[in-house]
Amino acid sequence: MIKRTRSTGDRKTPAKPSTGSLGEMLDEAGFQALGRRIKIGESGPRNDPPPPKWVGPVVEFLWAALPSPAPHRWDHLHITAFEVAGDALIALGQAVHVVGGVEPAISPALPAILPRWDDVAVIVLCVAAQSNLLGYRHFAGARDRPNPAGLLRPNIRAAHGSGPAYLAQEAFLVFESLGLVLGGRWTEAAETILWRDSPDEWGIDFTQDRRFTLARDIALATVPDGIAQKIKATATISEESIQEWLDQVNPRAPTTKTRQDALKSLQFWSLRSLDGLFYRRWRLNDGWLEGDEARRALAIEYDPLSLNMRREFAARYLPDVPFLSK
Repeated sequence: MIKRTRSTGDRKTPAKPSTGSLGEMLDEAGFQALGRRIKIGESGPRNDPPPPKWVGPVVEFLWAALPSPAPHRWDHLHITAFEVAGDALIALGQAVHVVGGVEPAISPALPAILPRWDDVAVIVLCVAAQSNLLGYRHFAGARDRPNPAGLLRPNIRAAHGSGPAYLAQEAFLVFESLGLVLGGRWTEAAETILWRDSPDEWGIDFTQDRRFTLARDIALATVPDGIAQKIKATATISEESIQEWLDQVNPRAPTTKTRQDALKSLQFWSLRSLDGLFYRRWRLNDGWLEGDEARRALAIEYDPLSLNMRREFAARYLPDVPFLSK
């Protein structure tokens, strides 16, 4: 499951600044109504195809869901779902980075190359769950199913391997535009997107699915040279690196650190580095990403699909480096 901070109470509407509505703030920031605000560019006549139908609903949904402690500012609060929501708005040409969050772009315009649909869909899932707009429910008849008292009844039925869920009405438009929900059921396309949030309530082990194991075998057989070099560098912890770590840490440490301390720390960061490679450069349906495809990817930390693929891949590709398959 994507790492998130959850409220234990009833779903609440995301906080908005006390002065003015979201629409008023966007207008003040120079935004225009949907359909006029989201643009490919204005450099003369162009014959570009229209953007995908999900673009407008996604932009509106993410702006509305992000915490906004002050006019014209949206903070991520160091919560993964909100961090990647900001990344998506930036990738869609609608926002720019500021310390601690994002603010609207002065001249919002869609880029020529849009971010990947699957990454955007995962981000919408994570933001909806973080904002208590989406709640997963146990399968009917599950032995560990909790007492449903106090829970909103599911309004998305189990389908195509995915379990039941409750989705707030204000989120239906964006989920339907992304092709995740149709007729009150999860779509077939939603199944592997939901693997990337891996709801505990459903208890699904996708690592045994043929699609996962086939993708693992393809990843092992098709490692690009550049990625192979990065993996080799990540897996290598030299004695020089260990000594450098000790030389840097011990002068400031309250107790003397040992070689084992250094090795443990360096292994941790090597593991994080390999995770990052899978977040950025590998996808279930496309394998290793290069060129424009790599640039379209949105890295989503704690993505269970990438983490499990890294473990399975490393156990076979780097059998002599067992700490990378943990």
